[in-house]
Amino acid sequence: ITVSSGLVLFAGQANSYSQQPRIRTGVDDQVRVTLKGNTRPEATASHDLGQVEDSLPLEHVQLLLKRSAEQQAALDSYTESLSDKNSPNFHKWLTPEEFGTTYGVAQEDIDAVTSWLTLHGFTVNTVYPNRLVIDFSGSAAQIREAFSTEIHRYEAKGQTHLANAADPQIPAALEPVVEGIVSLHDFKPHPMNKPRTNYTFDSGGFTNYAVTPPDLATIYHLNKLFAAGLTGKGQTIVVIENTNVFSTADWTTFRKTFGLSGFTSGKFVQVHPKPKSGTNNCANPGIQTGNDGEAILDAEYSSAAAPDATIELASCADTTTTFGGLIALENLLNETAKPPALVSISYGECEAFNGAAANAAY
Repeated sequence: ITVSSGLVLFAGQANSYSQQPRIRTGVDDQVRVTLKGNTRPEATASHDLGQVEDSLPLEHVQLLLKRSAEQQAALDSYTESLSDKNSPNFHKWLTPEEFGTTYGVAQEDIDAVTSWLTLHGFTVNTVYPNRLVIDFSGSAAQIREAFSTEIHRYEAKGQTHLANAADPQIPAALEPVVEGIVSLHDFKPHPMNKPRTNYTFDSGGFTNYAVTPPDLATIYHLNKLFAAGLTGKGQTIVVIENTNVFSTADWTTFRKTFGLSGFTSGKFVQVHPKPKSGTNNCANPGIQTGNDGEAILDAEYSSAAAPDATIELASCADTTTTFGGLIALENLLNETAKPPALVSISYGECEAFNGAAANAAY
């Protein structure tokens, strides 16, 4: 998955839609459904190194909720109207609370899900204002008991990983509002950059040329925009990471080397966004070797496209099962202040490997 998009969720008014509770019966743990498509392909007997210890902590696991088909249709219509100049909804963005109230899960259903989690010993850390994500923590034993799946260690490509041995299960009563667990493994999205030693290189029998900032400006006709004063001044671009950069001076050196330092309003900052409420799930990740190269590349080329913009690197540390970049993005979009208008995630993973719930989360 590679995501690069403008995400817009603040002040405005949504289409009228009435939330209705969808959990109709009592929660019976003996009547269960399987959340299919949520087991890594590496989780096979030939790779299995055995079950982890019961006490293994799994911090900040994310349970993804789902809206009804009617809500989804209403949201699709509203999303289209946001960019329709003839619509009364044109550019009427929603706050996270407005979004949750209209297009999230009813509070009664959230209460039922969090009560079930608590009953199984989990700690509910936060429920996001969008009413679509519940952050909770527990142990491997609690995961096995509540979701009917064991956490095992597996050997894959010479490395040891943790993963659920089978698709998780939940009580059938909760199925109408639960999409799935975003991740029960530590196979994280990975950097997509491929370092080259030369500007010209061969790949697959074709000659390729690395793109420098002047190339970027030429290809996308940015020079005319720059000359007209459209340089990103007053704007913020957020790059989502699970690491800090090795040195913030690298960003300055890049701009100087490629003639961007003349755009004097550009700046680079790093933040670690906390959730609006509940336990902080965003630890400072420090420098993650390998990923830090992706982070500085993201910041540098965002600056190349908008040299007078503020480039904000938002990073959170990975937990055992949750990608820190996803935590950072969700925290930013659900905070009380105006969320960022421009967000880029450059890490990737094959959708077939990522799992149904993780794909839905992104």
